[in-house]
Amino acid sequence: MSDDAAPARPGRLTGLIRRIDAQDVRPMFQPILNLFTGAVLGYEVLSRAMEGGDSFDALVEKAKKFGTAWELERACRLAALRKIATLPEDKRAGRFFVNVSPEIFRDPRFVEGFTLHALREYGVEQSNIVIEITERESIADYAQFEQLIAHYTSQGFSIALDDFGSGHSGLVTLMSSRPHFLKLDMALTRDVHINAYKQHLVRSLVALAASVDAKLIAEGVEVWEELETLVKLGVRYGQGYLFARPQPAPPGVAHDILERLPKLTRRHDVRGSNLDESVGRMAVRCTTCGKGSINTEQLVEMFRKNPSLDHLVLLNGERPYGLFTREHLYSMTGWRFGYSLFQKRPVEMICKRNVLCVQGSMDVISLAKLAMDRMREDLYDPVVVIDERQHFVGTVTIKQLVTRAAELQVQSASGASPLTGLPGNRIIQKWIGEMLERGAFTFIYGDLDHFKEFNDAYGFVLGDELIRMAGQTLVEHAKVMGEGARVGHIGGDDFVVVCPDNVAPDALQAICTNFDKRRLEFFKREDRDQGYYFAEDRLGTKIAVPLTTLSLAVITSDKLGPNPHPAMLSQFAASLKKKAKRSTATLGRSAYIFEQRQITAAAPEVEAV
Repeated sequence: MSDDAAPARPGRLTGLIRRIDAQDVRPMFQPILNLFTGAVLGYEVLSRAMEGGDSFDALVEKAKKFGTAWELERACRLAALRKIATLPEDKRAGRFFVNVSPEIFRDPRFVEGFTLHALREYGVEQSNIVIEITERESIADYAQFEQLIAHYTSQGFSIALDDFGSGHSGLVTLMSSRPHFLKLDMALTRDVHINAYKQHLVRSLVALAASVDAKLIAEGVEVWEELETLVKLGVRYGQGYLFARPQPAPPGVAHDILERLPKLTRRHDVRGSNLDESVGRMAVRCTTCGKGSINTEQLVEMFRKNPSLDHLVLLNGERPYGLFTREHLYSMTGWRFGYSLFQKRPVEMICKRNVLCVQGSMDVISLAKLAMDRMREDLYDPVVVIDERQHFVGTVTIKQLVTRAAELQVQSASGASPLTGLPGNRIIQKWIGEMLERGAFTFIYGDLDHFKEFNDAYGFVLGDELIRMAGQTLVEHAKVMGEGARVGHIGGDDFVVVCPDNVAPDALQAICTNFDKRRLEFFKREDRDQGYYFAEDRLGTKIAVPLTTLSLAVITSDKLGPNPHPAMLSQFAASLKKKAKRSTATLGRSAYIFEQRQITAAAPEVEAV
């Protein structure tokens, strides 16, 4: 391998540190998890010093001091590739994040040595390597950096930006690298559950990552409280000691972790950008105190010493008991005898008890309307958010709520179908991307049969009404398909239903039965009685057309295999829809069809109902 063959320079290390090569370091693997499925996204390959010698940090410091950073990084890289080459085939097929500093990345020796040919000498494919650019060092020449990124991405490598949010010129580096992965610096992860400011920053970075189509990975996750907060804020991938410590071989994740993850993420599975977005994603853990823990004098002093403290929630155990806003506290203690009257008394005597308290699953638009219906004196109080156990989650300020509600309305208007008001293609594509990352799911493609003929015979106005009725029917029945089921309108007479779990056949049959019942009001009595109407075909010939039916093509996640591409789902749906239409024509009523083939099958096998 050319990189391996490049001679290391002993330089000024003589007598202080011997020649660095791949034997001086040990590659260690730490998994990166999809927090919503427990699946391993990949492994970061970390380097450690060999036992009995200097620590790895000491090696790094000496390399910097004596100008041999290239030799050290090269040794780490070669040790990593050699180790990956020895892994079992199923492990070797995953992603491996390999750290490269900007200084080394632009070194001509790296470009000359880190080639497709060199990788294949180790039996490693470029699609399995993620070049992780450490952002702690400044980048001198962004034009050159951008060219190098383009060079590697064009060859099939992926790019990750490490320590995002803490290094040099983060946004400029982001713009130049256009990474596939953003790794959230562990300084932002640490204690995020008790730091409201960090929560605001992480939420902003989640939105930023989504807008540039990058996967955001939280590094340094060590405790469940941090993880739950990150999930609530929208982070989907994590890495840290909570899941596994670095190991000489790619480690698995403990069974108890994999059991607990879905239960945690299910409570906060509020991904997506449609009007059903949950308020739980917006809640920030504010300052709290326990019931009976302080008196009014101490509370006033807390607000006086912290000018940024806007409100405080009083807890009774894990449950919210009352609320203090700065305005309310001063109104209770600022009058002539107020302070002296309450000074030494428990704060619960003067807290606001009539507080708007909602579960995190409530959608943002509904909460905005509810908040605006409060009494004038409570109108601008923050909303307290709880989970299904009635435990305190955080608060949402009215500024947050109004701003987000307005954003969602704009998003809905720009991405929704003007005919049905349902989310359109842009949002549906986002749903599909999210759905393919999770565990069990069901994708339903709905299409009206003989709709063109109906439009020709009955007119566009009634045709639009029929489409709206179909959309309403799907929305009404989505509620019984499982929590989180969402309906979108692709356009024309085509609809999509995305469900986060398997859907019972009874629920699908109920849709078909309800549609067949409601469609009758769109036809003339004689057409209803005979079960068909007359229309002209494309050649102008008068033909008998059956009453409009609804065909549902149903694809479940177990048929798609591992890591399916969204295009594969569309391909399956398109072919299955044709069979669904043939089924409804044979049965003479609306029907659904389940996909029976696997992703590798040559031909589909379907089951008509």
